[in-house]
Amino acid sequence: MKLVVAGGTGFVGRYIVRALLDGGHEVTVLGRNPARVSLIPMLQGANATRGDVTDPFLLRGTLEGADGVVGAVQFPGYPAEVPRAGLTFDDYDRQGTENLVTEAQRAGVERYLYISGANSTPSASENWYRAKGEAEETLRASGLRFVILRPSWAYGPGDKALNTYAAMARLSPVIPMIARFAGLRMIAQQIQPVFIEDVALAVRRAFDREEAWNGSFEIGGPDVMTMREVIETLLDVTGKKRLIVPVPDALAKAGVAPLTLMPRPPMTPAAIDFVTQDGLVDIAELERVLDVHPIPLREGLSRYMSRG
Repeated sequence: MKLVVAGGTGFVGRYIVRALLDGGHEVTVLGRNPARVSLIPMLQGANATRGDVTDPFLLRGTLEGADGVVGAVQFPGYPAEVPRAGLTFDDYDRQGTENLVTEAQRAGVERYLYISGANSTPSASENWYRAKGEAEETLRASGLRFVILRPSWAYGPGDKALNTYAAMARLSPVIPMIARFAGLRMIAQQIQPVFIEDVALAVRRAFDREEAWNGSFEIGGPDVMTMREVIETLLDVTGKKRLIVPVPDALAKAGVAPLTLMPRPPMTPAAIDFVTQDGLVDIAELERVLDVHPIPLREGLSRYMSRG
């Protein structure tokens, strides 16, 4: 198939592109800076075209001749939103999906796969869940054949989350762990870390299996883990002993609040809420229809992190 991946230079997108190329598909990466594609080793073999999901004018004609589209766009600085700069979940997930779906309809594209997220729903109070949920609704009402993939906490080489903890473990005897608190009681964050190559495999399998279309699939690792357990597993795999110190989310928010004055803050109080959310999923349909069986965190980390 001829497939276009919007957001193909990002962490999630580049693994998807690689999996699709390895599966024999012809892939074009759609992005604001197509010159980046040739500089990313994982994207070797992919074509590139210029387009911006937030600008319908720049999308015009970018999907001509495509059999399918993958929406895997994350805004610059994700997940720290900057509304004054148009860098929000609503701009990219909701409006961006609407724009890309409209162009897909115009170009006669038949299939659209959207990378959503665990817990997404249009009725959510949290803007990230709501924007992704509204994007899903747009896709379901589009008349296109669709697949919605909802990952839990994705990790792997190049991610900005787990690799931050890995960097701390190399440089410091103490690892701060942002955690939600209710008064003096810490609320354990529950997630199902999913190896990024498993997410990419699910996308590839979807394009290979007719029974996947017009379906939604959650994807996460086989184990429900707290963030402390995630960090402890990371330390064990890398052979390090470090002290994990919980940092109350309220304190973390106060600490990053001044950063919101920056043009592109690396973290914001709202992003603290985002990164401490739960991410529980049900992978039964994923395993049944796509025959994807996500690996445990320990196995995933062992594939690319060494001891010492």
